[in-house]
Amino acid sequence: MPRECIPESSHIMTASEASRRVDQSGLKVGQATTIIALVIAFVLASPLIVLLVGIAQLLGALDSPYGPYRLLYQNVLKPRGIVKPNVIPDNPEPHRFAMLVGAIFNFAATAFLLLGAPAVGWVLVWVVIVLANLNFWLNFCAGCWMYYQANKLGIPGFDRAPLAR
Repeated sequence: MPRECIPESSHIMTASEASRRVDQSGLKVGQATTIIALVIAFVLASPLIVLLVGIAQLLGALDSPYGPYRLLYQNVLKPRGIVKPNVIPDNPEPHRFAMLVGAIFNFAATAFLLLGAPAVGWVLVWVVIVLANLNFWLNFCAGCWMYYQANKLGIPGFDRAPLAR
């Protein structure tokens, strides 16, 4: 996650910021599941698994209550105490945008794999794997960074600025 997404602990939140919260643990579950599933897809040479990951990411980007990553976290991992919530002040929109970018890459990868261009398809898959690892291990969300750059440029639809510090 870019530094802009991480509020400083000394910051006193405004009322509007207090309602802007993201459960980092839920995001980490999605990142870990994406990494594992895409590595398995690569090892098994399975475009179907790549497609399923893309669908899961799209449902996450749309904030669907039926998103597989959300269901795994909310109904399996969190209730059993396997993963504990880590809710922080943050904008959810940049994270949803990042999931949308991942979904688009995986849909394109699936198409290339099915159309006989496996090198291009697997490169796209590995881009998603690398970026998900950056986010999981180093808390750098490239999609969030892209979102905030678009916000700075005033591009319509990218209306959330980083929370004030």
